[in-house]
Amino acid sequence: MPQYIGIPMGLLVGVLGGIFFGQSLPPDPGSEQERAEKAEHRLRVAEAQVRRLQGSRIRADRQRSAEGARNILEDIREGRGADLDDIFAFTKPWLNDLSPVINLMRSKEEREQFARLAGDYTRKYDLNESQQKQLRQWLDARATENAQSFVDVVADESSTMYDLMLAGKEAEQNIEGIDQFMEQQLTGETLAAFRANRLQERINSVQGEANGRLNNLDSIVNLDASQEDQLFFAMARSSEDYIPSMDIEGMNGDRSPLNRKGRNAVIESILTSEQQELLENHRQNRRQNAEEEMREIGLRLPENWQQFEDDDW
Repeated sequence: MPQYIGIPMGLLVGVLGGIFFGQSLPPDPGSEQERAEKAEHRLRVAEAQVRRLQGSRIRADRQRSAEGARNILEDIREGRGADLDDIFAFTKPWLNDLSPVINLMRSKEEREQFARLAGDYTRKYDLNESQQKQLRQWLDARATENAQSFVDVVADESSTMYDLMLAGKEAEQNIEGIDQFMEQQLTGETLAAFRANRLQERINSVQGEANGRLNNLDSIVNLDASQEDQLFFAMARSSEDYIPSMDIEGMNGDRSPLNRKGRNAVIESILTSEQQELLENHRQNRRQNAEEEMREIGLRLPENWQQFEDDDW
């Protein structure tokens, strides 16, 4: 090696050796360097643990996925039908991976629906630009919340198909508070008109829902006129839109809201024993038909299948 190359190389090796030696010495106790090195060490340990956990999770997910697929196929082959919760659990990893896309799609869809509502309110109540902007922002926030609730269900390992459907149902109803919001924006005659319109809309919704349920029940048990009157008010009081201050013609006595269980108790107290038997037979036939329909597509009817519907008749 020529001398003019050997000398610089020796100097370089010496400098590198000094640097490495300096790095090998422990930092002064309590120094910034010591704290930084400890923090870096903890970070590296945590990163290694995360990598190990991720690797274990991926392997476990793959194993659970394969086992889940085998169980589903076995249930179908044996004629038992696949369980909806098993299918939901099997597809969760993919749904979770797609959740950002699903979130955007659901948010976009709801924003389009809410845009129509904002346009309707703008025309009805002559909203100015500031009010329109605030209304759109409020509705956009609700759309984001609705989409996120769906993603949260998918990300929850313990969630069920019913939880997913419930999230969808709640999303449809998640503009509660819009009345209070609008009342803060409006004044005078416009505010009075808004309150009157909203109350009438709710009354129409309650009465329409009650009539629909009453007609369904009448087609099964053949109600008389007296029963129809009593049951109409029970159906109305069980509506989610019902409030006791509503002026519903002919409603006297107890005006408190009814939940589903309370409504069904009122129904049973009004029906005759023969009508109750007809209703029970209808429920059993309805369940059998639902089981057959599910079996035809390789699925099993959930034990709590009534929860998926508002009525059990």
